[in-house]
Parts: sequence; structure tokens; C-alpha cells
Amino acid sequence: MEASAPQSSTLAVTIEKLQQLTRRKELTFSEWVKELLSIAAWQFDADCACLSRIDAQELQVIECYSNGNVISAKAGEVVSLNSAFCSVAAGLEKPLMAPNTRQHKKLAGHPAINRLPSAYWGVAIYYCGTVWGTLSISADSNANATGDENTLLLFAGLIELKLENEEYREEIMGARESYRALSERLNNLQQVDPLTELPSRAALFDYLHRELNQLIRRDGEGAIALVDIDLFHMFNEKHGHEEGDRILKAVATSLRQALRNYDYVARYNGTQFLVWLPDTLQSEVVKVCERMAEKVALCEVEGQPVTLSIGYCAFRSDSEEHIPFSRALDALINLAHTALKEAKSNGRNCAVSASRRPVTITSV
Repeated sequence: MEASAPQSSTLAVTIEKLQQLTRRKELTFSEWVKELLSIAAWQFDADCACLSRIDAQELQVIECYSNGNVISAKAGEVVSLNSAFCSVAAGLEKPLMAPNTRQHKKLAGHPAINRLPSAYWGVAIYYCGTVWGTLSISADSNANATGDENTLLLFAGLIELKLENEEYREEIMGARESYRALSERLNNLQQVDPLTELPSRAALFDYLHRELNQLIRRDGEGAIALVDIDLFHMFNEKHGHEEGDRILKAVATSLRQALRNYDYVARYNGTQFLVWLPDTLQSEVVKVCERMAEKVALCEVEGQPVTLSIGYCAFRSDSEEHIPFSRALDALINLAHTALKEAKSNGRNCAVSASRRPVTITSV
């Protein structure tokens, strides 16, 4: 399964570096590419990153970055296209993600498999609607190197925009619009959890602050639920991270399908999800929890249904006075978390309420 806080922190630093790089107009194309490649290698915890041009059956290295741990190609070097994994990546519509090239179905039979990197991520670079070359990231010295498809596509998109800008400098207004759209994509990466495609923790709190404010002002009722996948860590250790990621995605999809169109679910941390249920009575919260459990039970592991432990806190507004929403929100989540711990101590696969009746906002 993907790491949680460390990877999120690394991605945030990467986004900041890319934003700074897009503003550096003084760099030549070669300097700009090398800076981008160094960021890519750092983000993927890899040894090398290369931008290569494909011409007929030849692969020309435009620029290459290496951390010095392995021997890397040099700018200007030309090799046979078939001698590199790039020949495979260039023919695919989606990025080629192979943290273990010896076990990857598209790379294991490559004629040069034994002398090529043990980990490889590659994606085709398009220019004027056709494949121009490839962006490749590889690792040999770090067995823990990991990669994310969305992040790789982002690096490729930056290079494609740069190629267009180099060729058509006079179309400055169009280039500015492209960079604006790219900046939005960078910001969106922070708002969406890349694995589950649910809102991220950062997006969650922005949303909840606004929603809680509005609910209190209209004197409404609602609930916050914390949902945790039972025994997930044991499953992850037994079946591996890739299978664990599959279950996380399936559970996220099931939760989304179980909720009403005005409810909200986000990745909270690790195996936990936070569900916001606005304008919902406590009796209705129970029904929502039952629907979530039923949907998730359709996800199976070795023929056994996946189960959930749920802790929820139903609340109501009792004041029109100014209330510190951040403190109230933290208190509601803490109550839901305490209920979640009780659900686990009760044997899991159940939902527990923080109180017999909805708590009042002023009481928390």
C-alpha cells in the first residue's frame, strides 16, 4: 500500500519546486530540462531521469540527470531504440510503471533485461500529436524506490508544454494560459488523494470548515463518521502492497456509491475515511452506516467480505452566536474517533455512536 504522510510531504515539496521552475524564464531549454529531471528523480526516489528523442529506430539522449549512484547516459548519446525500455514505453498510451522490471509482464522478456535497470517508469512525450520521445526514470541502487502514475504524467505534461513554448515563443498568450492550467493541475494534486481519487485530507478540512459554518447558521443537524477497514494491516502484510492498494481503491468506490449525493467522503489517513453527513438525523446515520457496510462487504479477500469499523458523532446546532469552527470540528472528530476505538474493542464489523443523543455544538 502507498505510504501516507511521508509521500504526501514529498509531493508537496515537489509541487513547490515545479511551481518555482515554471517561473524561471532565464534558463535555457537544456538547463530547464535538467532541473526538471532532478526533481523527478528525487520525487521517485530513483537514481536517474532522462529525456530522450526518438528518431526512426534510434534513441537520442537530450538530457539526463543522475544522483551518482549508477552510471548514466550522457546528453547527445545515441543508442538503438530496441536496446532500452523506452521502446516499450513509447508504444503505450499510459505510463509504464515497473518498480520491478524482472517481474513486469511487458519488460521481463526484453532482450536486454539483465543489463537494464531493476526499476523503471517511462511515458511517451508527444509533440504536434505524435510521439516525440520519452521521459524515463530508473533505479538500481534503491530497492524502495516507488512511483505514481499521476505524478509521472505531470512531469511529462510540463515537458510537452515546454517543447511547444520553445517552438512558438510568439504565441505568448497561449503559453501563459497553458501554464495557468498547469498550475491548476498542480493545485489539484494537493486536493485529491492519488490512490483512491477521493478528496485529500487537506481538501477535507477546507470543505468541512465551510459546511459546518453553514449548517450551524441554519440551525441544522448532521454527523461525522470515521470509517476504518478491519484487519487491513494483517491483509497488507500477507498479500502485499499492490493488493492492499486494490482493496483501498475498491473500498473508496464502495463508500462513494453507498452515500447520498449531498454527503461527502474523503481519505482521512492510512486506512481511514471521514464521512460528512449534513442535515441528517441520528436515526438516519445508522441506516447510512448499514449501507456503507453492505457495499464494502461486496469487496472480498480470499472469498471473505471486507468489513468496517465505524465511529460516528451526531450533532445539532443550538446557538446563533459566533462559534470557533476549528475547535468545534476537532472536538466532533475526536468524539467520532473515540467511538471508532470502541467499535474495534467490541469486535469490529460494527458502528458505534459517540452518544445516545446528538451532541450540541456549544457542549463540545
